[in-house]
Order: sequence, then C-alpha cells, then structure tokens
Amino acid sequence: MLLTELLGLPGLGLTPLLPTGRRDRRVTGVYTTDLPDPGRYLDGGELVLTSTTWYREPRDADVFVAALAGAGAAALVAGSAAVGEVPDALTEACERHGLPLLSVGDDVSYAALTETVLAALAGPVGRSPGAGLHRGLVASMASGAGAEGLVEVLARSTGVHCAVLSATGRRTAGAVPAVSDHHLGRCLRAAFAAGAFPSVQPMAGGGHLTFLPVQSPVAHRPPAGYLVASGDHRDWAPGIADAAAEVCALLALDGVARQERRRIEERLLRESVDLLRQGATEPAVGRLRSLGLDPDAPLVVAQVTTAGRPYGGELAAVVLDEVHEQIPGCSAPFTTTDGHLMFVPAVEADSGELSRRLTEAAGRLEPFLAHGWAAIGVSDPATGRDGLRRAVEEAAHAQRVARLGSGSVRAAGTESLSSHLMLLAAVPDEVRLLYRERLIGVLERYDAEHRSELVETVRAFLDASGSWQRCAEQLHVHVNTLRYRLQRVEQLTGHSLATLHDRVDFVLALGIR
Repeated sequence: MLLTELLGLPGLGLTPLLPTGRRDRRVTGVYTTDLPDPGRYLDGGELVLTSTTWYREPRDADVFVAALAGAGAAALVAGSAAVGEVPDALTEACERHGLPLLSVGDDVSYAALTETVLAALAGPVGRSPGAGLHRGLVASMASGAGAEGLVEVLARSTGVHCAVLSATGRRTAGAVPAVSDHHLGRCLRAAFAAGAFPSVQPMAGGGHLTFLPVQSPVAHRPPAGYLVASGDHRDWAPGIADAAAEVCALLALDGVARQERRRIEERLLRESVDLLRQGATEPAVGRLRSLGLDPDAPLVVAQVTTAGRPYGGELAAVVLDEVHEQIPGCSAPFTTTDGHLMFVPAVEADSGELSRRLTEAAGRLEPFLAHGWAAIGVSDPATGRDGLRRAVEEAAHAQRVARLGSGSVRAAGTESLSSHLMLLAAVPDEVRLLYRERLIGVLERYDAEHRSELVETVRAFLDASGSWQRCAEQLHVHVNTLRYRLQRVEQLTGHSLATLHDRVDFVLALGIR
C-alpha cells in the first residue's frame, strides 16, 4: 500500500513530523528495531518502528537513518518514551536522507500498529486473504497480543467478526456484533448436540454463526475452545475459511505452550497430595510453597469426577480449568487416583462461591455428559499442615457423597459430611446397589408392571415423618388407599414401616441412586 494510504488508516494517529518527504512510497511490511545499524536486516519497503534507545549522540542518528535509507525503507516511526522526545538530530538526518519520519498516537502500542498495518496489507475487506494476513496473525501471536489480537487482525482483514469461547462456552476474547454471550452459549450447546464441527447455527434475528473447534493439547479431551464467526463458512470468500482455521491452529499452539509449562507443576501438586495423605506434611508443604501456594493462608480444595461419553473422566479437568482461568492465585488442576483436584485461595473464592462456579462450568458441558454426570466436592477453608490434610480428605468425601445424588451435575460441601449419605458413600458400590435392590428395586419393578406408585408413596410417607394424614393429603389420596399401598410395600420387601429401624432402612435405600 502507499504511504499516503497508511497515513489515512483510522485509529493509529500516524502523523508526519517532516513537511517534506515522498509519500507515494510503497509499504510492503513492518520491522521493529533498536539496533544502531539495522540496514542488513531490511529488504526494502518496510515501515520501521523504533523507540530510539540506540541514540546517544547526534552522530548515531545519521548512522541509523543512512542505514534505513540505503536499504530502501519506506518510512520511520520514532517513539520517544526512552529519551523524552524525538531527538532533533534524528529529524535532521531524516530530512537530509529524504526518509519520511512519523509519530504514532500515545495510546497505540507498536504491537497494535504492526497488527493493523499487516492486516491492511492483506487487502481490503472482501478480498481473498493472502500472505499479509498470515504475517499479521503470526506477528500478533509473537507480540503476545493473544486471542484478542488474533480475532482483531482477522476481522480487520476479512470483515468476519469473531469471538473465542472457552471449552465450556464462556467468551474469552473478541465479539460478534449484536450477538449476546447468552446466545453464543446457547448456539454452542446446539453445536455440541449436533456432534460435528464446523457447525453452522442460525441466529434468532436472521443470519448464521459458524463454530470452529480449537484442538486440545491433551489427548481424550474435548476441544480446548471454539472460534465462533459471523456468517456461514460455506458463503465466505475464498481463503477466509483457511484464515479462520489458521487462527484456530495458533490458539491451539498457545494451548500446547501453556500445557508444557504446567506439567512440572501438576507433578509436584500430585506428589503434595500423596504426601499429605500419608502424613508426610513437611515435604508436602515445601512443594506447595515452591509453587507459590501459601499453606498458612486459607485454601479451599475442590475435587471433581465425571462420567459420560465420549470424553468420560477428562471432562473433570475441563471444569477445573474453567475456574482456574477465572480465579487468580489458584493451583493448576491435577489428577489423582480418585479424581481431579485444585487448591483455591479462600480470599478469592469461599466454598460456596467456588461450588457455584464449578457447577456452572459443569452445567455448560451437560451435552458432553450425555447420560453421565459430574460430581463436585468442595472443602471448607483450611490453613496449616493438618488443616490442608483435612481439606483434601473433606473434598474427596464430599465428592463421593455428591456422586450419590441425581441429575447431570451434583455438588456437595462439608455440610454433607454429617449426613447419612456420608456413610453410604463409604460403602462399596456393589454393596450399596445390592442393598438398594432388596428394598427399592423390587418396588420399582412392581410399579413398572402394575403402573402403581409404591416408591413415591414410601418417599412421601417418610418425608411426612410417618404421618398418615399429611402423607395422604400430599399424595391427594384417601388414607385407606395409603394404608393399602404401604401394606403392599411391606409384603414385597419384608420390612415394616411401623418401626423406626425399618424406616431408617428405607431412608438409606432411597438415598442410593
């Protein structure tokens, strides 16, 4: 593009500092440098960005500008943060060598300037993206602009507005105009249910959204996130689908880098929990301190297990990852023999708040759970060696109690540890199921065969604390009908609802799912 076109780009505030200088020069790229003599690194046509940290005396300016002019640079953008103002010697050198000298708005970083120029070089909106867009995307990622920078470059260059969603559908970057986060999440759940990507979902007011998966760096997990773009990908101009796929690949690459950084941390966390459970608290606390966790400050332990298809237990890590991204200071999620765990500073989220966030994250993954479930256990805040050991056990026991619940997402805190469900959770699965079968299974089969309601009648009778009148009113039946039903229950099970001991047996059996 011509330098005059570059000066006209909105939002950059590029201003010529010299009244003279050719503005019909062609800009072919962007190069940032603070080398005193960068000429050998230029191919010609670059917009050169510098912070002038190389400047010490007037002669330095002449050497620097002569190198740029000799290599055919299109123009120089000089920042003054390091020296207070653009040196007069630099202005004079640019005038002597005929090199246009520009300044940029104070609110525009060099990273943002680079992304915008490279996106503009990719061509006007509607044209097929080319090498310029590829360079812009790579430069954006290299500059550390992250997902926000990637979707901005893509939108500027193609006119396709995008947002990045987490694995559970929470928007983390970008936006699609006139589409709410709630609608994005609802459309993603519909895409989950469809089970195939790319997925095109209709919008309520007309138009479509395209959902593209971002590959997870961990095997056997659902996608690490999603790129949602305006429009139907089948109607995009040539090359735009490839550009969107490249954004997904760069986002996945960033996920791989984060995962590699976490491997050592996860191993140390796993060792810490094993040591706490063995009573070796001193080395366990040492490992936690090395990871930036303060055992003397209140910490909450969360444990999650999941069961479902197609990802099974790996969804537990996704749920904890979601909260890990939202709450500062918590540990990375890590696996143990009986679930996925995480340490969370209690100052950032108390037990109730943490449980709510985990439940919301798991609820958004409900389509992935299919006929499975997610069980969440959260400890009370704990400090010190003994407190942390207790918190780890509390979270594990609470998670086992949660598994006995119903529904796709089941959560329990330490209040459940004083319930009779705690005793049931400690019993092996096969023993619990056998116990339930002898009391409830026989009633369920009778109900299915005779279209009766014996199980619900027993439940209502126990909820009414054995009051015949209140139970009959609740079920909207005559007391004699209630008596007949309960007599049939006693005949089928061999247990009497007239005695407290047998009533306790029924309460326990009904607590087993």
